[in-house]
Amino acid sequence: MSGLKVERLTVRAGSHGPKLLHDVSFQLESGRRRALVGRSGAGKSLIATALTRLLRPPLRIIGGKAFLDDVDLLSLDEESMRAQRGPGVFMLFQSPGSALNPCSTLRTTIRRAAERRRQDGAQERADEALAEVGLADARNRYPFELSGGMRQRALAAMALTLEPRLLIADETTTGLDPLTQRETLASLELLLEKTGASLLFITHDLRAAGSLCENAIALDGGRVVAEGSWDSLRDHEATRDFFHAARSLAL
Repeated sequence: MSGLKVERLTVRAGSHGPKLLHDVSFQLESGRRRALVGRSGAGKSLIATALTRLLRPPLRIIGGKAFLDDVDLLSLDEESMRAQRGPGVFMLFQSPGSALNPCSTLRTTIRRAAERRRQDGAQERADEALAEVGLADARNRYPFELSGGMRQRALAAMALTLEPRLLIADETTTGLDPLTQRETLASLELLLEKTGASLLFITHDLRAAGSLCENAIALDGGRVVAEGSWDSLRDHEATRDFFHAARSLAL
């Protein structure tokens, strides 16, 4: 199967600490979209950082594999992983400012990303990407001059130049007002349309997840407790309360 295949991913805190992810397994076919949902602390973001090799001590992977097409992401050395993040995996963070160079303008940052895919025409491609996400007028600004939503769109522009096969979006709409959420989701739609990337959308916002994704994987206590269509998850014993709480809070 082309796409992402995660097999029995297990993460522990320290050598003898508790397991935080327990034999997590799921699949995401090439070009498809799946949400990863669950209450706070369920382990959603931990999966993202494990797949992108961003875990920090004492957290460590103690078992499992994760294949993107024919590449095992968890067995790559550091140099190979850096190469994979270009045409392979791209992650949109909940705090996008941490992924942007505070000393560089957007135009410079996106151009440097474009240079990882092409040397000729990198600046032109960077300018095109910024225009596509609605940031042409902000290209000479620095990250501290941007709102949270604009920073998210800046990362989307970066991803457009890198053309990843897998996009991991980790709580990208958290803390945004409704209008900015809509802009952020629109930039994600554009990114997916332009690149054909698969999407793993990590969130506890079921409305945002439902607008983007065909189905979902539900996590609780570091374990996959259910997966499938939205209708099946609403009625599943393990996820019924979570979905009911979300409905009761909806406007």
